[in-house]
Amino acid sequence: MAVELIGSKLIAPFYGNSLYVWTAILCCCVSGLALGYYSGGVLSRRYATPKILFSILTVAALLVFALPYTSKALISITSGMGLISGICITGFTLMTPIMLCFGMVGPMVVKLMSSSIESLGNISGTTYFTSTAGGILATSVFGLYLIPMTGLNFCIYLTATVLAMLPITYTLVYLSAKKNKTFSSRSANPAVEAPAPKKAKKVDRLGVSNSVSVYGFAVIEGASVMAIELISARMLAPWFGSSLPVWATVIGITLLGLAIGYFAGGRIADKFPQRSTLSIVLLGASFFTMLMHVSSQRLPLLFAEFNPILSLMIICMLMILPPLALLGMIPTLLIRFITSKIDDSGSTTGKVFTVSSVSGIIALPLIGFWIIPEFGLTFPSIIIGILIGIIPFIQLIKQKKHYGWILLPTAIFSLLLTSNSKNVPGINMQYLSEGLLGQVMVADVDKAISEGKDMNGRILFVNRMGQSQLDLKTGSTRWNYSIFTSAVSSVLPEKSNALILGLGGGNVANSFSYGLGFQVDAVELDRRIADVSKQYFALNPTVKVIVDDARHYLETTSKKYDLIFFDVFKGEVQPPHVLSVEAFRRANSLLSENGMIIVNLNGYLCGEIGKPGRSVYLTLKSVGLETRILPTPGNESERNSLFIATKKPMAFHHVRTPLTHHGKEVGLDSLFLDPSTLNLSDAIILADDKPILELLNVAASNKWRNDYNSTYN
Repeated sequence: MAVELIGSKLIAPFYGNSLYVWTAILCCCVSGLALGYYSGGVLSRRYATPKILFSILTVAALLVFALPYTSKALISITSGMGLISGICITGFTLMTPIMLCFGMVGPMVVKLMSSSIESLGNISGTTYFTSTAGGILATSVFGLYLIPMTGLNFCIYLTATVLAMLPITYTLVYLSAKKNKTFSSRSANPAVEAPAPKKAKKVDRLGVSNSVSVYGFAVIEGASVMAIELISARMLAPWFGSSLPVWATVIGITLLGLAIGYFAGGRIADKFPQRSTLSIVLLGASFFTMLMHVSSQRLPLLFAEFNPILSLMIICMLMILPPLALLGMIPTLLIRFITSKIDDSGSTTGKVFTVSSVSGIIALPLIGFWIIPEFGLTFPSIIIGILIGIIPFIQLIKQKKHYGWILLPTAIFSLLLTSNSKNVPGINMQYLSEGLLGQVMVADVDKAISEGKDMNGRILFVNRMGQSQLDLKTGSTRWNYSIFTSAVSSVLPEKSNALILGLGGGNVANSFSYGLGFQVDAVELDRRIADVSKQYFALNPTVKVIVDDARHYLETTSKKYDLIFFDVFKGEVQPPHVLSVEAFRRANSLLSENGMIIVNLNGYLCGEIGKPGRSVYLTLKSVGLETRILPTPGNESERNSLFIATKKPMAFHHVRTPLTHHGKEVGLDSLFLDPSTLNLSDAIILADDKPILELLNVAASNKWRNDYNSTYN
């Protein structure tokens, strides 16, 4: 997990940090693990020795140590490719060799530790429980602390050192104990008699020759685990967003469920080695999976008053931990039921986890890029639950075990609780789409619903957070940040080249093109939003929309601009790789001599919650830009902060579209914040090596989301 997190952050400064990157890295990691599981299983049949095991870890340590250099080389090689192809090739080449080494470890350890068939389930379960528990710890420590606080390079060298310490320690101990050979493998010392095994329980074996029926269960498990993780995260995103703490929580609970399953499955396999055990476990997983959509709708309301992360943890425990724990039992049950000779333990372990991992790789893009966008979340989750349970249902009914009939009432109950209504009083849904990049919604909202605030009209929501607003009567927006941005930008002449990073509904793009006569390029990662801006927000056809990651576009374009506007919000989250000193430095290099950069951020500037805003200000200053702050009206929780950065001092008392208040013109110069009022002592220069912005913004992001949840959700 540590290497997976590090890998995604290493390529973020060029390819971005979107879910495209995370999906590619995850697929590449799982691919490498699958190859490793299979290779480790094959290798364990003849070469299962501690020496080989620690040699594999040595290679892994060297590959991890080389990550900073290999990532730079790969980015250089793939820089001329498209976004998706570049991400995939870079991710595969960067991550697969390391994950191949890691994947080989599990089957080797199972073979080395197994002494009898009767204990195989316990050994395999404990091995993968320990591995998964380590993944949970790494996700928390590296994702939430080490990477943002100490930097990527420190984390890389720490990981490589820890990996290297294991073979180094083994080598030193082995050399010192070489004479008595205490570290020789059990198979290498036939003179030592193994204790007499206990009387074996009769095992209802799943014939190895019938590979489809045997490994089909591993296919179901691997694909279902990936589907549940992805669908559950998307179900909860409208309530909790998709920030780093949210993803860390979902991934952590997923790994916890699998760890519990591996551990419990190993013990259950040794105690109840019957075919019906497998059917009961799958039927239980089916039951909980079919009810996921019900939990995702009811539980957030039940725990609405709790701390957001605590609420998310409780909901994940109730919603996805049970099915994942049950599915986690399947691999260790299969290993125990399939293996007929102890010498085959490593090979069987490798095959089972290979099939499971490959099915997960196939399921991830299939569900993320086709099933969710095409069919949404509710019905796929129900169908997946039915597919998990259909085979055990048939088998249990054939065995005249009547509790198998629970599948039918559960499926009917789940279908009856699906909601087909899109519109409620005061809200007229125009568009709704689920996808890998989140939920995109366009709704016409009545004034009463927004409690009298300037939130009514047509609104674009991403994960239920407002991105753009349009007054349907006037055709313009009432959101102050768009109005203030247009006023500041009108200091530039007509025909100026403007770049917008983050299109949203296109309010600012229309203001620039229609109102100010700019030639506008707009970069938007989500193609759905580009289409929505044209269909529902009347985007000016002259605006050139570029579907790309903002940072990737900055790094690959050579076009000069007079204005670069950073409006990068995914829901309430601002991506750290786009607001770093390296990104601002690159943007500065693309500016004309009299150009400007405008950064839109939340309104918090004071106290601990305002530390991200002060850090953005300090980061812009560190690039050598003349930087001023223009807050929009309102208190900090309601306003935005616009950071205006130019290569040289610029006056704003003569603008083409001035601001007015009660019919009187208001000078922009009088509205800029006095920088001496800011406490910059704790501000940080944001850098690619320490992507800490999202972590700093947790309090502000939670406040924004709570406000939206209370008003709309």
